[in-house]
Amino acid sequence: MLELTYETFARKRAKLREKMIKLLHSEELSRYRELWHSFEPEARQSVIAAVDGSSNYKRYKSLLLYAINAAVVSYDSSLKERGYADVDFLTPYKYLTERLDLYRATLELKAALAVVEEVELLLLDGSLHSSLTAPKQWWRFMEREKVEGVLKYLPLLEESDEVRLISKDIADKLGDAEEIMLLEYLEYLVAIQKLIERGVEKVVGVAKTSTDTSFNKGIPDIAVFEEITSGEGYTTPRDKIINMRYPIYDHFFRSLVFTTFYARLERGKGMLMIELPREVGEEEIRELLSKLASISVDGYPYLLRKAHKRVVISAKDMERFAISLGISEKTGREVLAW
Repeated sequence: MLELTYETFARKRAKLREKMIKLLHSEELSRYRELWHSFEPEARQSVIAAVDGSSNYKRYKSLLLYAINAAVVSYDSSLKERGYADVDFLTPYKYLTERLDLYRATLELKAALAVVEEVELLLLDGSLHSSLTAPKQWWRFMEREKVEGVLKYLPLLEESDEVRLISKDIADKLGDAEEIMLLEYLEYLVAIQKLIERGVEKVVGVAKTSTDTSFNKGIPDIAVFEEITSGEGYTTPRDKIINMRYPIYDHFFRSLVFTTFYARLERGKGMLMIELPREVGEEEIRELLSKLASISVDGYPYLLRKAHKRVVISAKDMERFAISLGISEKTGREVLAW
């Protein structure tokens, strides 16, 4: 089958190259140049922190062992780091990867909350708008009694600012996996609502990739501007709103306006997608880019890169955890050694 795949590639190679060139060098892309504003930012010192998190797991037939963590790296005349982590079994054994994603995201948000009052800028890896609008509408099909039974625990989630998963303390009081997953989703929403409310002037989402095609339907916007520009600058900002429904804070989330634009901090380096959970003008964008330039190396915020390196959880790490617990695998069946 691999030979057939190579034969297919050889047969289509010329057409694929033609298609690639057409996408990347289309005259239509040139009209997007008017959306690009050349601007060479002058580094402006400020107190900045960056947050990133990671997760990994080892799945067995009867259980899932997971590890999650989050790192905060800040700079105020000197570099400071703090970290948070959890290693546990994910129970009950349902909706495994979806819940693990929520765990990681919630820990990152809570780590960000722990430092938001101390900094001028708080950098997050990715997009809050994308996180909030990812499909999570399953809760609307739950029985009303079940939803209300979970919502009564909302005050416990709201009153705590601890950087840990409070929902795990409550899960045993609920009846089934759907209710537990809703509780975990509520904790995520509580964390993101608190962060935006307290840090609306500070939070900045930064991403090296984006699939948004609002400017051009052929290829992602970020690729368009990376292709037609090479110097420092930024694009005309665009606003995004939220049209989803939420079990809590619905009015708050649906009233938000996110500002998104693309920028290059250093000539010849990669384009970045930058997002803020508020409306901003061109002067604020230039000020923000000058602050980011003060901590950027090779066109990317150094603090985010350092935070990312601190949180990587490898498959080998998970294997070590499993071995320490006495979990072994034999002939495809998992055995607890104790």
